[in-house]
Amino acid sequence: MRHPRSIGFSRRNKGAFMSRIKLILSILLMLFLLLVAIFLPSRLREQKETPDTKSQEETASQEESNQPEKLTEMDFLSFEELSQFFSSAQTVSLKEQFPVYLTRTGQTDITSAEYLPDETGYPDTTTVELHFLLSDDSTLPVFYDTMTGAFSFGEERTVLGTSGQTYEKPVVDALPSVSSSEVEQRQEGGYADVTAPESPAPDTGTEETGTTQSGASENAADPAQNTQDGEEVLP
Repeated sequence: MRHPRSIGFSRRNKGAFMSRIKLILSILLMLFLLLVAIFLPSRLREQKETPDTKSQEETASQEESNQPEKLTEMDFLSFEELSQFFSSAQTVSLKEQFPVYLTRTGQTDITSAEYLPDETGYPDTTTVELHFLLSDDSTLPVFYDTMTGAFSFGEERTVLGTSGQTYEKPVVDALPSVSSSEVEQRQEGGYADVTAPESPAPDTGTEETGTTQSGASENAADPAQNTQDGEEVLP
């Protein structure tokens, strides 16, 4: 009779142990699902916001292949004759804009640009039209706006920038500093006013006339003296 009791007791213990294992496994499964529900959406969001590095590299390589080859070096001929129109800073700016425009238009095989002074024109009162002979024997017109200081290239007048450039006017430091009050005291031309010396009063002869008149009055007042001198005094 003891053997059946031991067998039943062992079966009950085994059933309780299995139920505990199932409970623990169910708790662990719930925790796993909870963690997945928390971290999986954030991970997917990060992947959407941050594209793959490989795709970025492929996109960059495609953009570089689509971009035209940049024009790096050019020879500028007869540009010293532009000094009659522009300062040295403006001429340097024009040289820098030439490769940019030619690269945009796909003319990367151009190696030189020569200024043609005989073809310079003035379409209006504020525009100077310049012409340059390129190395492929084509002529490129460049327009300069005297009001804004901007260069525009080609017949379409492409402006490389939204506004003109401002160039600093050279200042000669050797000139003396002059205040506004000193400027007002100077004549036109910058020379100080010269004060004329005082001229002597003109000799009008009044002193000599007065002496003569006084001498005549003395002779008239003394008739006896005139008689002694041998002159007859009439009544």
